[in-house]
Amino acid sequence: MEILIIIIILVAIWFVFKIVIPSIQITSDSLKDMGEASKYVDSNHPITKNAVAKARFKFVIKKYQKKGYSEKESIQLALNEFENNPEEFYK
Repeated sequence: MEILIIIIILVAIWFVFKIVIPSIQITSDSLKDMGEASKYVDSNHPITKNAVAKARFKFVIKKYQKKGYSEKESIQLALNEFENNPEEFYK
């Protein structure tokens, strides 16, 4: 029974550090990018679209870094992906 409780606690800790904390950081970064306008703009506003695009760009860079590319290579690959599919960044 104690082993089951320890396993549940470990899964909960993993969930907090891998899912909850990064999602809060992404949200707070987006709100910082939008600044004061975050209180009154809608989702079609250019400020909001730019903040979303910046967050997606950072995500794509991390995706390529996880695949083993260097920082410069991952930025270049993310730029290439952005140029090939610009509508994906502004959804």
